[in-house]
Amino acid sequence: MKTIQAIAVVSGVIAASAAANAEFFANFDLYNSGLRLQSVDGWKGWDNASGVAGLASNAFAYSGSKSLQVTGTVQSTTDAVHQFAGATAGVWSVSAMQYLGSGQAGSTYFILMNKYADGANTNSASWSTQLRFDLGAGRVYDDFRGGSVALATNQWAAIRVDIDLTANTVKHFYNDMLISQGTWTRGASSANALAAIDLYTGAKNNAYYDNVSVSGSSDYNVARIPAQGALATMAVAGLCMMPSRRRR
Repeated sequence: MKTIQAIAVVSGVIAASAAANAEFFANFDLYNSGLRLQSVDGWKGWDNASGVAGLASNAFAYSGSKSLQVTGTVQSTTDAVHQFAGATAGVWSVSAMQYLGSGQAGSTYFILMNKYADGANTNSASWSTQLRFDLGAGRVYDDFRGGSVALATNQWAAIRVDIDLTANTVKHFYNDMLISQGTWTRGASSANALAAIDLYTGAKNNAYYDNVSVSGSSDYNVARIPAQGALATMAVAGLCMMPSRRRR
């Protein structure tokens, strides 16, 4: 599915002006470092809890000067959520750049939900994608379908999830290596939709995400996102074609 529409830059986010459209791009550059992204451009903590929302950080950036930090300590975790509306049919691609430093332990997670509602996420079938980045083992795993590839550290790595909601299929890629593929829904109570992205860690580690994108075409992915060192703020004029762990 491809959509042509005007888009605008707001607080480091490029998003469709129509509120119900799931197409989305965030590079975090206009946020102050250390800002907790609770009720900021659609970001929030899991179950709308501000204490677990992600942090804007200037420690690492793929493009510009900031990224989203997902961090865990003895006292707290990060569970950063962004919901989407409108992705209920057709082909979608979710992509992000991720930076993981070496010498860390535990796991951090990249999760996509087919259903999400604050305080009501009790059915495991609502989780469609759960990529587990095991820092100790040095592998990226699909916790639901099996499959793994080697983990890269001390460099930016590309995550891409291609979803065909019409065919009910999904493919997971890491640095253009196929991790797994299979059915998007995970049971009769799953929704054939993309509802939210969830970036989570419950361990003492740090992950950084930049250029998070949801688009209505698999050919719009991290390969077409500005390279490291590009301008911090993207200016878009006129019309642009733009063809979102769990302990389960």
